[in-house]
Amino acid sequence: MRQRRQRLQERVTIGDLAKAYDRSVSGKSTRLPAPRPAASVRKPKVFTVSQGDVRLSRLKSRADGIRFALQYENQTAAQSKVLRQILQNLELAIRGMEMTLRDQ
Repeated sequence: MRQRRQRLQERVTIGDLAKAYDRSVSGKSTRLPAPRPAASVRKPKVFTVSQGDVRLSRLKSRADGIRFALQYENQTAAQSKVLRQILQNLELAIRGMEMTLRDQ
């Protein structure tokens, strides 16, 4: 029986790629850093719900756009079902963010 290779022993993060891009723009060498083992990859940053009114206003405008599309655009039944589900999720997120902003 063949043994499978272990997946992604070493990883290059998006941060590593961004640093390489920044270096290339500034005219320095663009060599990527050595990949780190998968076990030492940092956890992603945790974003809080209260990132300000900008995010809330974007969610509200996106929900308004979906409401408009549901009223005035012709979609198939499957497309309108997906749009209604997205709209419901956006409304839940908006309610949660408004509650969080009120508590602060």
